[in-house]
Amino acid sequence: MVKSELVNFQSSDYYKFSYDKFVNKKIIFHKNFGDIPINGDIWSCGPQDNRTWQWTLHAFVPFDPIISAQDTTLLNKLVHSWDERFSHLPEEDDFPWHDHATALRLDRLSRMALQLEDCRYTELAAKHASFLLKESFYSRHTNHGFDQALSLILAALAFVEHPQAVEWRTVGLARLHDEITFAFTEEGVRVENSPAYHNGMIANMLRARNLLQVSNLDSGDFDSLFDKALQFLVWMTRPDRFLAYLGDSISYRPSVPAALAELPSVNEVRWVASGGSEGTPPVETSKVYTTAGYAIYRSRWRPWEGHTHIIMKSGFLSRYHRQDDDLNILVHAFGEDWLIDSGLYNHNQKDPVRLYMRSALAHNIPWLTKTRVNRNEPGKEFATLGRLDLPGYEFAAEGTTSMYEGGKVTRRLLVRNANNFVIEDRFDGFEGLPRYWLFHVPADKKITSAPEYVQIQGKHASLRIIPSQRIENKVSKGFKKPFPSVTSIKLNVVQDSQVIIFGPAIEKELSFDFLFDTV
Repeated sequence: MVKSELVNFQSSDYYKFSYDKFVNKKIIFHKNFGDIPINGDIWSCGPQDNRTWQWTLHAFVPFDPIISAQDTTLLNKLVHSWDERFSHLPEEDDFPWHDHATALRLDRLSRMALQLEDCRYTELAAKHASFLLKESFYSRHTNHGFDQALSLILAALAFVEHPQAVEWRTVGLARLHDEITFAFTEEGVRVENSPAYHNGMIANMLRARNLLQVSNLDSGDFDSLFDKALQFLVWMTRPDRFLAYLGDSISYRPSVPAALAELPSVNEVRWVASGGSEGTPPVETSKVYTTAGYAIYRSRWRPWEGHTHIIMKSGFLSRYHRQDDDLNILVHAFGEDWLIDSGLYNHNQKDPVRLYMRSALAHNIPWLTKTRVNRNEPGKEFATLGRLDLPGYEFAAEGTTSMYEGGKVTRRLLVRNANNFVIEDRFDGFEGLPRYWLFHVPADKKITSAPEYVQIQGKHASLRIIPSQRIENKVSKGFKKPFPSVTSIKLNVVQDSQVIIFGPAIEKELSFDFLFDTV
């Protein structure tokens, strides 16, 4: 089981292709960066000003196809070159000693030791473990901290002869149990503000279960959590069978690891992953995750094609991957996007595009001028979301947020049917402050503005947005101030979108009626 469940460097066409490029063409192939010429020095190649690329290098991600090929000569050369160049640098250096990259680098050193007899870097591994043991280095209650805990446990298994191996395992196990308790709500939803990170965390949890079992440690009852986590994927899958591009998310399709194939929710995942050709659909057409802060409406499960899918988000349980997106609403209907989100783009917190994508300007929410946004106080009361039972509506939900300092904003999502929904906003506080309402739409949509409404023309339908009172409106496209609009569904790739702006206004209450009409 050690090799099959923990090492996970089995040969594949992708690894063979990447290994051939590395050895014969001196090129690192990466799915998000394409072909990166090594140019004689792997540690200086590629876009060194890109943090994601630096993380990729220092996490030893390019080593995976080499490990799969079991080329120990090349691995020894690369590991020794990293050791000589970087291991003596102080902890304060972001790279190489990035908190997450360090954990994943140790993870690969451990898995190499388990798989390849000639690749045991015990002292280098111990140096990494010494950093990870420090409380000051530990990134508690994040996906980084989760991987840090796993890497300590795996190192204890791979380098059992080391005198500190017992301490690595003890500290790693204590942290892992704490991370698991924090990582998911009781509803089975990852707290880190992103469907994509939720999806990735399922794989991490499976790896944790396997590692605990191999280490003869108590693995607890993971199945209930896994089942709830898979069900969240069901609701967050769009009609085009991709996970919703909400918050720090990129393009993923829902899938189920083979080890979880017997769980009850698997057939529902198969239904959304196949577009209704396999599995079985849920019974309900709406779901509210009150603690995590997600409300989802589907007009139907069958026939699958062209149904209306609406998501509202309002929750703040973790600062990691937080975007200023409480009360955000996404809409996919009639086979196309209508209201979209910004995405991840990259992890460079100084990049102007990244700064925009995390900001309130990038989401389908009210935007208040001259008001600071609070990203530092997560909690269940900071932002709320709950179901409403109102006559005349197929689905209704109400969310609140305190992210704007000086008051609270309340938004209601009222869905009459697949072709008509209403958004109602109320402001408590913010006296005299101008406010705008932003709705981001794809670049390929034709937008027509009129004094009483805005109309969006799609391929198969049109969407009319009618405010409850006459209010100025305009449209902006691309990364242009004061109202930029761009989106990203793939790392480091950005494309223009459009934003419809209503305002300014100082009303305490305003609503918008959204009406679809098929062409």
